[in-house]
Amino acid sequence: MRGLNLRKKIKQFSPFLAAFILLCSAILIVGLFHSSFYAEKKESLTFFIHNTALSADLRLTEVYVRGRDKTPAKELLEALNVERGMPITAIDIQATREKIQRLPWVKTVHIERRFPHILYIRLTERTAIAVWQHKGVYRPIDSEGQPIETFVKKLNGLPLIVGADAPEKTPELLNFLSQEPELRARVKAAIRISQRRWDILLDDIENGITVRLPEKAPEAAWGRLANLDRTQQLLSRKITMVDLRQPDKLVVRLEEDVLKDKKRNKAKKS
Repeated sequence: MRGLNLRKKIKQFSPFLAAFILLCSAILIVGLFHSSFYAEKKESLTFFIHNTALSADLRLTEVYVRGRDKTPAKELLEALNVERGMPITAIDIQATREKIQRLPWVKTVHIERRFPHILYIRLTERTAIAVWQHKGVYRPIDSEGQPIETFVKKLNGLPLIVGADAPEKTPELLNFLSQEPELRARVKAAIRISQRRWDILLDDIENGITVRLPEKAPEAAWGRLANLDRTQQLLSRKITMVDLRQPDKLVVRLEEDVLKDKKRNKAKKS
């Protein structure tokens, strides 16, 4: 009877007063956390907290999520593992945060209970800057040069990056490519050659212009190419390759040279 009377009295409290009682109880539990008493009474104390929450109508009715764009709703719900109507105190904030943090697109996550009924989640997601092709699969690369552990089927306007060590070098690459905005807009792919330098593909991945950048000072070579295009319309000509690996020399391969090579190879085979 005494326990029943206690529950009746708790129901008459405002949710905020009930929340205060729960907070005090939580502090008590934390204080006893390392004691043998807590080890023996943990289950009973936890039941008391959650039962008190339900009696005070401190139950979960809404989950608000802010900042979700790339993270699939299904994956987020599975990581949350909460049910409508459960005691809001029964949500393990730390464990839930760790589960959500492990989702591929999540960079940071903030979770808080908003008494009496709301669980509030604010996500900061990783920003994809390129797509990495490696061993037959395609993964986004984030702004820190880290592959995002998920798969994509489309580039969605992002440049394709190829090479074993390419992801970690990608932010630096895109940074200096962007110093020439008009030229940067034509970049479709970048291939890391022997973990030393880059080949840049312009206009089309299969049939575009290949720009061979040097290992040292690639940004200077990129600026040189942009200047040549502005002053001499170099990239408007019928060329397939521009070699900028030597600072005092420019090598250009014409489309007609490619056609001649194809005819020559065909003749040899026949």
